[in-house]
Amino acid sequence: MFSLGAITALVASVIIGALFQPLTLNEQFATQKFREPFYTAKNILLVTAHPDDEAMFFAPTITAVTSDPSMALYHVCMSVGDAEGLGATRKAELSKSVDILGIKGNQSWIVDHPKLRDGMTTEWDSELIASILEPYVLKNNIDTILTFDSHGVSGHKNHIALYHGAAALTKNLGKTSSKPPVRLFSLLSEALPFKYIGVFSSTFGKAELYAYKGLAYLEDLVVLTISLYDPEILKTEFPQHREGHSMPAFIASYKDYLKGLNAMMAHESQLEWYRWLYLGTCRFMWVNTWQKYKL
Repeated sequence: MFSLGAITALVASVIIGALFQPLTLNEQFATQKFREPFYTAKNILLVTAHPDDEAMFFAPTITAVTSDPSMALYHVCMSVGDAEGLGATRKAELSKSVDILGIKGNQSWIVDHPKLRDGMTTEWDSELIASILEPYVLKNNIDTILTFDSHGVSGHKNHIALYHGAAALTKNLGKTSSKPPVRLFSLLSEALPFKYIGVFSSTFGKAELYAYKGLAYLEDLVVLTISLYDPEILKTEFPQHREGHSMPAFIASYKDYLKGLNAMMAHESQLEWYRWLYLGTCRFMWVNTWQKYKL
């Protein structure tokens, strides 16, 4: 039988090993419908609600996308985060944070609108959000929008409003544009037991992705074997791509985690004691999983 010490050492080795390299799945936000072309992201717009959202929730995605020269990442923060009268301070902090994360200064903007004030109980109008975002999308040829999902990760009403605003925008553009539709991906809010497991998020997340990739490989092998007897099965105008049917996922390395942590350090006005607890335990500092919005 294995001793407790040996088991502990094995578990520690697995956890430490999982931290060294980042791991991604469908990192270019590829999508493909049956018998339709294969699309990947070229110009991405990340929409956040407040200064510090980019570091607290989206750092694994930002660090991966900004390191890929085939994609350009733009960012709009929909408020100055002035719930405590610190709007000017938080604007300056956001500028430092996005610079640390790798977003170019001329590709990040902050909105200061009287009807988009920071507040847990403040309702934001989805059509107003859509109208504000539309010029950024059109001017920068955005093909992919990233934001919170309908649960807003933390249940924050401002976060949830962004989801509905971005959804309204993609619907409106789909009716008026002849170009391929702008696609919306939302950050998957996790169930509470999995939201605050800290560094274990990386270990479990990588195990899940490796298992998925292994099963996908076996499926491809089965299809290839069948095609030896029925070659017509692979003949189609638009060949199907595996990643076009996979949920995008980004798992940070320890270096990526530290970059996200440094970005959060730029938000000095927000570093209350509970923020430190969040930074040490929250899954979103390590793992981002995305789901595509269906029009």
